[in-house]
Parts: sequence; structure tokens; C-alpha cells
Amino acid sequence: MKKDSKDILVPIDFEKASLNALKFATKFAKENNSRITIVNVLETPGILADFFASSDQIVKLVNQIKDKLDKIASDIKKENPGLEISTRVERGKAYKKILEIINEIEPRMVVLGENHQGKNQEQNLGTSVYQITLQSSAPVLTLKGDRTEIGKKIVVPLDLTKSTGKKLFSAIVYGLNYHAEIHLVSALIGGIDAKQSRIYKKMKDAERTITENNVKCTTALFKRTETLPYKRVLEYATKVNAEMILIMTHQEGYTYDNYIGAFAHHIINESDVPVLSLTSSATDKSLSSITDKSISSLFTTLVDPAGVLSQKKK
Repeated sequence: MKKDSKDILVPIDFEKASLNALKFATKFAKENNSRITIVNVLETPGILADFFASSDQIVKLVNQIKDKLDKIASDIKKENPGLEISTRVERGKAYKKILEIINEIEPRMVVLGENHQGKNQEQNLGTSVYQITLQSSAPVLTLKGDRTEIGKKIVVPLDLTKSTGKKLFSAIVYGLNYHAEIHLVSALIGGIDAKQSRIYKKMKDAERTITENNVKCTTALFKRTETLPYKRVLEYATKVNAEMILIMTHQEGYTYDNYIGAFAHHIINESDVPVLSLTSSATDKSLSSITDKSISSLFTTLVDPAGVLSQKKK
């Protein structure tokens, strides 16, 4: 990501969820000196459709969509003088085009409106949301409902994976930048006593590091039960009135059939609060733009008494 990146990418399909995402992005952009790029992807069903459709028809449809986008952008500019907004129309598979644009403009953040509603485990995310959160090299904020800002209470699920250092670094950056409090949560998967577990030690080390960097932090470690860990995280988010959940996504094993790999999918799928998804490359490239400092210079200002951030520094 460019260190001076100011773009907020908002894919829209003109449905309510994506327009709510644009509303959120507008407020975020105003408060963070950012600009907005709105994109609509015209999905074509296949090569035969392109072959039989006249070029005039396609051009006309693209122009109609562009006019509609420009009208939305114009209305936003009237209400928010000085805000930079650009629009673009692409053709192809939606998530593939959006990922291409992410790699092209290297945005500060992608804001996605999520249309899915419901708590049933069988219900799946839309393909675009699923693939974008899985592969994006920029942070992806997934929204349900009509929200206008990142909240002050951020839930961060912890595990024993190597990405923990990156996740905690991200949490500290967001906590400092948005004056937010961090709520660390995890659930035991074995019968060991909580205080004897590795995750308990990691959680206490993380709490110490976060608080010593002047970010308020609480912890919760649940005993093993029949309740799946991701559900415990969602229950905890409700209990503390969380306003955002921060997760890492992992491409390896990230499938609907693999529970461990699908943890992030379930959180995004069932959470009522915004979910900020970070791939490994998103943490490496993108967090510098949140504070307008380089990763290396910001890292040297952080206190890390337990070495929990050491995996972030390369």
C-alpha cells in the first residue's frame, strides 16, 4: 500500500446495504482526510452473452450506470463540500474486478455492505464478500445495517496462530487512532485449567502490552463447552456492547467445510456489528495509512514488554 493512501473503496450495487456502506465511508472519509472511490461491476454471464450482445447495448448500459454513480457522487459532494469522490464502472466477475482495483489503487480501506441476514450456520455469505475478505490486500470493513462510524469498543478474538502478533499490533493501532477500548476474547478447546493454558498466558501478555501502550483493555477466556468458539465470541460481543470485531482471515484451509478455517467466515456471516477483516498482507501494507506514519516508525514507539508484537517486526 502507498504510505500516503487516502482512498476508501466502496463497491455498490445500488441495493440498500451498499448505499449504507457508502454513507459510512462518507463520514469516515470526512473525519480522516480521505477520498472515496465508488465502483459498480457490471457482471456479464459469459462469453456467449458478450458475443450476441451488441457493443452499442453494452456501451449504453455502462453509460447509464456511470450516470447513476455520478449522480450519487454529486449529491454527496453537495452535502460534503471539499470531499473528493471518483466513480468507475467495470465489467466482469464482481469480486475479481474489485480485487484488481484494490491492487491497483491500494486503498486505505474497503467498505462492503453485507446483505445477508440470519443466524443459521448453513446460510452463506455472498461470493463477493467471501472472496474479497479472503484475498484483499487492504483492510475490509463489512457492515450490516445503517451505521455511520467505527465504534469505541473493539472485540479481538485471540488464538495460538502465528498471526496473533499482527492482530494485536492492528488492535493497538486502531485503539490509539480511534480512542477505542480493546476486548480480548478466546475459548479453550481442551479440558485444561484456564490459568494453565497457553492461550491464558498469551492473553495476559497481550493485555499487558496493550495497556502499556495506553489503550484500555479487558480479557475474557471461556471454558470449553458444547458452544462453538465463534459463537462464544459473538455472545461476548453482544455482552460488552461491542461496536466492531477485528479478525484475521487465512486463505489456507479457509473453506465452508473446515470449521477452523471458516472461523472468520462465521463471524462475518453472523455478526450484527461491523467486522474488520485483515489478511496477512493487509496488516503488512495497510496500517501505516491509518496513522499516516510508516509501520517501522510506529512500531518503534510501541511498548512491548512481553514480546507479543515481535512477529510483526521483520
